Parts: sequence; structure tokens; C-alpha cells
Amino acid sequence: MALPVRAFPWARVPFGAAVLATACELALVLRGSVVPWWALAATALALVGAVGLGVFVQAAGMFARPILAADGAAGRVALTFDDGPDDEATRALLDLLDARGHRATFFVIGRRAAERRALVDEIVRRGHALGNHSYAHARSSPFWSVARLRADLDQASALLRSAGAPTRWYRAPIGIVSPPVAAAARAAGLTLVGWTATARDGVAGTDADAALRRLRGACRAGAILVLHDAAERDDRRPIAPEVLPRLLDELEAQGLRSVTLDEMFKS
Repeated sequence: MALPVRAFPWARVPFGAAVLATACELALVLRGSVVPWWALAATALALVGAVGLGVFVQAAGMFARPILAADGAAGRVALTFDDGPDDEATRALLDLLDARGHRATFFVIGRRAAERRALVDEIVRRGHALGNHSYAHARSSPFWSVARLRADLDQASALLRSAGAPTRWYRAPIGIVSPPVAAAARAAGLTLVGWTATARDGVAGTDADAALRRLRGACRAGAILVLHDAAERDDRRPIAPEVLPRLLDELEAQGLRSVTLDEMFKS
């Protein structure tokens, strides 16, 4: 059984240092001492920067420690796809994966999955796994209350369960993990999953060559790799179907096979 490799909470060190510096400066001010403005500004910037790292960089491990890889996953990687399902791209990816004997985990957006229930059922029927990628996938969601986020996650999980899929994995939209996001995931009983490498194919301007370059260096046992089987705003054609055949060539050349996260971390 492979063991999860979680983000190391290194960002808590600069955050703690910034908090300590703030407390020291406050104590000096209360004692009537004059603290230079530049010192106050530097401390404030350090505090904001440390919080920003924690929110926008999953590997920083500030507010949660998402799974980034697997240890002991001999010969296996986990291909994951975000933001779907998409009527054309998702089915094309399923065909490619099935033809070559690989399995993947699809982190679906709940509202899209609700509109394409037959396709969601097909993902499960064909032996792949589903992950929770929120119901709304709203860019403002990191600033929502824990209760609102929990309701959103529960709505998406209910849809996954209705398709016969376990509700275990959660990937935050755009990978942003604010304190409310981390708390809501815990309350909903979901495990946060990040990645070893992402193709960044959800970003406009990324082509298949650039996407493959970003993933190639992480093609090793235990890696969790991210592609997108739908465009976030439905305004672009997903390039994952172009990338996947070449990525599978890379994996197979190294004797690697993609499995679902459920298979990777069997308990």
C-alpha cells in the first residue's frame, strides 16, 4: 500500500516569525518606544506574504497539508483531470485511457456533472474514479464562510454518491487553500489532494508542448499529475486529448501505469 506524501508546513515558519515580530513591535509601541515606519512596513509585508504563500501555494502547507504524491507506489502514477466533465474532451480521454489500460481520477465540477449525468456515470462504469472539485467552482469561494463552503462540497459529494462513487478526495478550485476551505474540507470528511506537477493547461496560451514539458520531469512512481478535461470558463478547447497520448508514451517508456487515487491509496 502506498503512503501519502503531504505538503510540509514550511510556510508556518516565516508566518510565525512575522507574527512574533508584530507582537514585539506592538509591545514597543505600548511602552512608548518609537518603531521606525520601515520596520512596521517590512513586518506587515512579511505577514501578508506568508499568508499569501499559504493560500496560493499548496506545497507551503500553511493551512492544510494536501497530498502531493505517494510513497511506495512502485510502477504507478495517478493521472487526474480537473474542471470537467466535457462532452467531447472527457469522452476522448476515456477512450485513450481505456485503449492503453490506464485509469484516472476525474475531479468534476458539480454543476457541470449535474448537467451531464450520463457522462459521469460512464466515467465510473469504465473503471475510473471521481473527485470533488466543488459544486460551483467560484473564484470567490476561498472567501466564503465555512458553512457555505461545506454546503457546496456536500452538494457535489451527494452527486458523486448518486453515481456510485466514493466521496473521499477533494481538490480546491485553482488550488487555493484558505483557512475556510481547509476547515470546510475537514468538516465534509474530504481529503485534500494537490499535485506533484500540473500541466497548467487551464491557462490560456499553454500549448501541448509546454504542457508536456511541465509534466515530463515528474513522470516517476508515486506522482500525481494534473491535466484539465474542460476549460474553466467554457471559452477554450481543452488540449488534454492532444497531450495525453504523448504523456502515456512517457509513462510507458518508464514502466509506469496510471491508477486511480483509490487504487493508489488502498486502505
